[in-house]
Amino acid sequence: MKPFLAFLIISISHITFAQSIKEAWQPLLEQEKIASYFAGMWESLGINIEETKEAITVFHKGDHFEIKDGVDPSSVDYNVFLQEKHITRMLSHGEDGEIDAFESFKIMGALFTPFTRSSLTHPMMNKSFQMKLAKIENHVHVYLNSPTNDEFVAHTLLFINKKWLVVDGIQGDAKRVFNITPQQAIDYQRAAFSAQKGDSKKSWRAFKKFYLQWRTEVSDVIE
Repeated sequence: MKPFLAFLIISISHITFAQSIKEAWQPLLEQEKIASYFAGMWESLGINIEETKEAITVFHKGDHFEIKDGVDPSSVDYNVFLQEKHITRMLSHGEDGEIDAFESFKIMGALFTPFTRSSLTHPMMNKSFQMKLAKIENHVHVYLNSPTNDEFVAHTLLFINKKWLVVDGIQGDAKRVFNITPQQAIDYQRAAFSAQKGDSKKSWRAFKKFYLQWRTEVSDVIE
């Protein structure tokens, strides 16, 4: 049994014109351990495969998943675009049905940049005065590190014209550098999703409190 997104890779590689991604995924939708892994990170996820132009929406139903064809970007929690390079790295992982730390790195390595790019489109993430109050830098490097610290995935955050730009890889001279583990990436994603789902003063205050504490644990200011 492979993790849900690792199954996606294998499914895509075997899809023919007679079989859609939705059809290929049907045996995977009742995997409780995979549902538990993604709990709290999203409830509806739009997935777009850049090479094939296929799109599906995955619904997290607590202990299982449901899928429908197509994506309505305005009705999903996150709308992410995946390339083959994002998912082929997970092909050989998850054989035992458990998601260990290295398998989690492969899964989050494929998703943490698309998640970040999608979540930072929320208006509350783009308020300049809130950034100043929280002392959030406008040029940031983020590294997601493997458990053995010999592999990483990285992106650069740039705040330009009152909007966040998320660029693959390391660009320019950052004012802050984040080094995070897969679990810390999951913790952040769950906190960000909770704030966006609640979308209230209370939920955003809770996220700000979480973020400021989390930031001290996983990042350093560059002088």
